[in-house]
Amino acid sequence: MKKLYKKRTVIDIVIFIILPFSVNIVLESLNNKALFGGFIKLFYDPYVFLTNTLILILMLSPGILFNRFRYFWAGLVSAVWIILGTVNYIITINRTLPFTAYDLGLIDTLPLIIKKYLSPFYLALVCLFAVALILGVFIVFFRAFSSPREKISTKRVLICFIAVFIISSANLQFAVGTGALKTKFPELSSAFKDNGFVYSFMISLVDKGIDKPEDYSKELIDSIKENFHETDMEEVKTPNVIFLQMESFFDISALNNVEFSREVIPNFSKLLSECPSGLLSVPVIGAGTVNTEFEVVTGMRVADFGAGEYPYKTILTEMPCESLATNLKPYGYTSHFIHNYKGGFYGRNTVYANLGYDYFYSVEYMTDYEKNENGWAKDKVLLRYINECLDETEGVDLITAISVQGHGNYSGIEDYERHVKVTKCKNKDVRGSYEFYANQLYEMDIFLGELISSIEEREEQTLLVIYGDHLPSLEIKNDDLDGRGIYETDYLIWNNFGMRFEDENISSYQLSSKVLAKLGINEGVINSCHQCYINDSDYLSKLQALSYDILYGEAHAFDGKRPYRTSDMKINRRKIKIHNIELKDGEDDIYIITGEGFSENSYVRVGYNVTYTEYVDENTLLFKIRGQNIDRAITVWEKDIGESEKYFFNKAENQG
Repeated sequence: MKKLYKKRTVIDIVIFIILPFSVNIVLESLNNKALFGGFIKLFYDPYVFLTNTLILILMLSPGILFNRFRYFWAGLVSAVWIILGTVNYIITINRTLPFTAYDLGLIDTLPLIIKKYLSPFYLALVCLFAVALILGVFIVFFRAFSSPREKISTKRVLICFIAVFIISSANLQFAVGTGALKTKFPELSSAFKDNGFVYSFMISLVDKGIDKPEDYSKELIDSIKENFHETDMEEVKTPNVIFLQMESFFDISALNNVEFSREVIPNFSKLLSECPSGLLSVPVIGAGTVNTEFEVVTGMRVADFGAGEYPYKTILTEMPCESLATNLKPYGYTSHFIHNYKGGFYGRNTVYANLGYDYFYSVEYMTDYEKNENGWAKDKVLLRYINECLDETEGVDLITAISVQGHGNYSGIEDYERHVKVTKCKNKDVRGSYEFYANQLYEMDIFLGELISSIEEREEQTLLVIYGDHLPSLEIKNDDLDGRGIYETDYLIWNNFGMRFEDENISSYQLSSKVLAKLGINEGVINSCHQCYINDSDYLSKLQALSYDILYGEAHAFDGKRPYRTSDMKINRRKIKIHNIELKDGEDDIYIITGEGFSENSYVRVGYNVTYTEYVDENTLLFKIRGQNIDRAITVWEKDIGESEKYFFNKAENQG
């Protein structure tokens, strides 16, 4: 009996102490993308490593209460963490930013991510690994299920569990209290490496929203507002305003580790030399477009939210909020949001209504666009829809356009048109990735030149803000850049009516306020906060207090009554029309519809029945109908767009 007890004690030590230690070694190796990264973390930062291990021990400790299933529980928890660590490794290789709990909310995009970033070989390898891991856990479960029930000392088990809980909790509190572990992650990538993957992921799981300021009260908000100025209507200028966010776009000449056969972005470089410009500090690198977008559109700081949080996927799904659109609406602006990617990604099709936008155009409702070799829609399609927005309203317009062409992955692509070639590269392993990326920038730059020319031809007063959302996911380090860091892109402000701006380096959450201030518009409490307090020492704490008040607090800034409402946002402005229907030559059940406004999402309805529809181009559809009477009202229908007017087709007349 004593031998059995000793054997079980040894096994328990292995399972509940050595196993979590080993799992943490693996997790830190994956987190640091180094074979011996876990051991390096252990020897160079032992306290943080052991604190992360203690968290794992705490999570395994409920297993000691399960008697027969204690090893199954330990295996299950360990397997989950190994899977999370592996996902983090794959994601950081492709997008730089680590995997957080908020990424679990993007599970609906998993098929897309797999298609974009994993080759069939690596996908098979990952699946094989996952199956082996899950199989191993279930083998442990069934062995435990079939094993005889052992008698255990409930008192001893409870004492062990409580001891682990107290030690782990006390140590964690000490680590946070002394600053060994941080609770706020202004730079996500470095925070995950500094604080350890287990702790960092757990923080992202529980840290949500903006912390309530310690001195939060109506008096605090009133004291911030007392210096705000009302807009002087005589000073207001109302040109068309376009904010163009370029995917993974920056002045590539700042790289010192690569050279190219020609200038990659000549139009943008020329604009940088002629227009007010500067470096733009952004909250993300390699990915996270939506958080730069959030800062520019709302003026709020992502750093005030939870670690790795996407406000578009949390509070803004339900809470209307101040934005560029709401601040410009009182001055007669019609607001449009254009994105040449899927409208549901990050919930934009919901969020932009909560931000007060009038129209939303996403790639599902665009026609005749090209894709690059990565499968992303090319940015030149944005020119057409920006012009349509400017054409179809009589008053002034606000257009927020988000591009996608420059998005990664950049590796392993060989068959494409090369406008630019890499002539020198310090790291030969990424030479091909740099070359493909540079060619995407080259084409995006052509679009910029065409956009400027198009606006100049209009002879309407227009102000255009161009900026990059983040640096590309090419594992760029600070040492690879001259005159900037990895969290800095470029912005410039172009206009055709002589408005002057100062050259300065700013943060993305300050960009829209910089523009509104020059237009003489003080609308909005967040906008006013930037304009009044940007040079004050407590500027950021005031901004945080107002952001909390607007989104989570008592709305003291508005006397308790939030003024913002979800807009009746329309999906696209495209009109669907049928001009003619005729039977296809040589067929007795296939018909040709000619008209306008068709897309790949258009369907033909005969009466109330949706028929098989084939998209040819924006002016032509084919539909098939068999065994039904076609002498009924025919319409072309599209979700979120609506349908055409009814077209009455007479088969006998058509054949006659």
